[in-house]
Amino acid sequence: MKVELELVEIYRYEGLPGVKYRFRVKDTKIYLNVTATSLEEATKKAEQIIKNLELDKYLASIERSR
Repeated sequence: MKVELELVEIYRYEGLPGVKYRFRVKDTKIYLNVTATSLEEATKKAEQIIKNLELDKYLASIERSR
């Protein structure tokens, strides 16, 4: 299953380095927050988190059980 990300917001905290990107896993209530220098880097980081947590496999198993 290919997990799709939706960019929810881009923000920056005063006094902290970097820009924060907030993504939502499409069709879920799962949000991922990453710090990056560009949208491309942020997307790659979010995808890596999904891979590390095996979230794609988990969501696929839920879909099959419906």
